[in-house]
Amino acid sequence: MFKVTTRYLAATFIPPFVVGFIFFVAFLNTFYMFRIIDLIVTKGVEISIVLGMVLNLSVTFFSLAAPLAAFFATLYTLNKLSDDSEIIAMRSFGITKFKIYFPFLLVSLTIALMIVSLDSNYIPKANSNFKNTVMKLTSKGMLTRIQSGHFFTDIPNATLFAEGVSTEGDNFTNIFIHVKEKSSGEERIIFANHGSLIKLYADGWHAPSLRMHLTEGNIAKLSISGEQIEKILFHEYDFPIFSADFASEMLDKDSMKTNRELKNAIEKRQKDYVFLERTPPANPEEVNSRKNARHLITKSRIEYFARFITFPQIVLFVLLGFSLGIKNVRGGGGNNTIRAIIILLGYYGLYFLCLSFAQKELISATVASFAPSVILTCVAVYYFKKLDWVG
Repeated sequence: MFKVTTRYLAATFIPPFVVGFIFFVAFLNTFYMFRIIDLIVTKGVEISIVLGMVLNLSVTFFSLAAPLAAFFATLYTLNKLSDDSEIIAMRSFGITKFKIYFPFLLVSLTIALMIVSLDSNYIPKANSNFKNTVMKLTSKGMLTRIQSGHFFTDIPNATLFAEGVSTEGDNFTNIFIHVKEKSSGEERIIFANHGSLIKLYADGWHAPSLRMHLTEGNIAKLSISGEQIEKILFHEYDFPIFSADFASEMLDKDSMKTNRELKNAIEKRQKDYVFLERTPPANPEEVNSRKNARHLITKSRIEYFARFITFPQIVLFVLLGFSLGIKNVRGGGGNNTIRAIIILLGYYGLYFLCLSFAQKELISATVASFAPSVILTCVAVYYFKKLDWVG
């Protein structure tokens, strides 16, 4: 009887979980669809490439969608079992609450292990593949999307305007370029009579390195307050539009590293920071450099811990959904579903608040990542104990 019940409850839970999982993945995909559609329209991307991008993008959302899908699937399943009086029937056979919960625990552990396993290697690679494809298509589009009389803003930290553009899209006249340095806040205004795009190199996968060769112009350098501090006249000047170094930097995010790669990166950054701390900072630039190094280590740790926090999230969300999903008993009621959703929102609110404190170095990344789960454990266990039959 116990084995039949276990198989039945597990089989009842899995279909709504799958539906919810697909729904949340599709919902999260919509935030990127406008960018994908833009690539399709402006660059004529083949359908096979688009499908590959959507697949890789979907995989990156697995760790976000799985906990939510498990939570709402548990609520739905327990509400349905309660409405059909199947929970009452199980109780009449003397089945304890833990034996009813056991199939949900078993399935949640299985799902959690699968997601954590994917998050250690496959999900970062899917994220890297997606962004590699976007970077490749975007950089190629720079050769054709610059139009006469239009501002072009796809160059990192710069805006370009050309009065005249050749039919091929690689020669320009009367060029204006505004560049703002993120690090210093200084600005450069570049004027040139003529310019041409030069593609330095590219292979079948990596983004090309592009520069604009400018002739007969000047460069005005402005301070943060907008005052001109330097002006240079040039006969020839090469302005980097898209460099391979920039592409490598953009494609070297922590979210694209496997667990082993990210752990090694954290250890290396920690060693470098300890080495810097052996001597006091000599100037404000060194102070800022060390502050940025600490901030980078914290962000990397948050990314690393986020790959493991999915495990307790799935298990605890299922336990919470089970404890508050059962109706028609003294421990549950008609408003328990709303209460469960409020607790879920409270958990995520606390989780992101803790992450913001960690990024400001008010608390450690470890505490920020796992403290909300400890609190949620206490809440879920409390409601589980309130279920009104012994077991």
